[in-house]
Amino acid sequence: MPSVPHPTANSGGNKGRRFAVDRRLGKMIFVISVFGATLIGSSFLSPVFAEGLGIGKITGNYVNVRTQGSLAGSVITQLNWNDTVTVLDKQNGWYKIKLSNGREGWVFGKYLSVRSFSNVSRGDTENLSVGIVTGNYVNVRSKGSLSGSIITQLNKNTTVTVLDKQNGWYKIKLSDGREGWIYGQYLAVRSTSNISRGEVDRSLVDRLIDYAKSFVGTPYVYGGSTPKGFDCSGFVYYVFKNFGFDLPRTAKDQSTVGEYVSYGDLQPGDLVFFKTLGSSVINHSGIYIGNGEFIQSSSGRGKVIISSLNEGYYKEHYVTARRIIK
Repeated sequence: MPSVPHPTANSGGNKGRRFAVDRRLGKMIFVISVFGATLIGSSFLSPVFAEGLGIGKITGNYVNVRTQGSLAGSVITQLNWNDTVTVLDKQNGWYKIKLSNGREGWVFGKYLSVRSFSNVSRGDTENLSVGIVTGNYVNVRSKGSLSGSIITQLNKNTTVTVLDKQNGWYKIKLSDGREGWIYGQYLAVRSTSNISRGEVDRSLVDRLIDYAKSFVGTPYVYGGSTPKGFDCSGFVYYVFKNFGFDLPRTAKDQSTVGEYVSYGDLQPGDLVFFKTLGSSVINHSGIYIGNGEFIQSSSGRGKVIISSLNEGYYKEHYVTARRIIK
């Protein structure tokens, strides 16, 4: 199955580099040393709140954090989808961010959904949400009704920050800072309060699974990632892409994103991975749909099918699972 490199990936090291970091402690500037790239775990990424700043959610995978707000900055580390950071500043399309371990750096604005929260108390994320547009040419209006003037139009899979909800309309903030209203029918909303409690947006999961099931019987095509034909990871990639999740293209790479989930804690929407046909590495992926079943594009059966995970071949060749929708 083909591998598609992410445009933000960078394997270059940065051992020994030094950079100035504005710690925002009074007006003092501190200089710190960074010794190599550090792997970031999920516990590393809890937001560090400070009054008047913002909270940001990473909207891609393998997103580079750099020492300065340009491609000339060396890479400190990489972040993945839904990682949460504190936003300190914005300059020339780049955001200055802070991780929970105190490290600071810069992320290109395209890969960060930002919510300003001057009214949010320390550690309080109850009212923060991320929304994904579910249609094309969706109007953003100046107020929450059809009488509001149209500010702009958004297309499917556009990510926005959700600020409020009134009478079936969502108040949203765009990446350029503008605010407006969008009708609720055209927005899939994930609350960060649910994310912080480890709960899953069931409505989004249910719709994703229903969408995946709509492809049952679609032909298996090696290297395929469209409704004309899927291979295993192409099917997973396509389904999640429809809901705004930009996953890696291969099963092996897909098994590195999101959060690890044990077999006993599987929930619908989790990705499941296997070593099949005598492979020594992960070479097959599918989507767990509950009740001990998962949906996959099977090369053996030649089409998209629903299979048992609790017995038989796939139980014996099961390796691991990852949770993307948090």
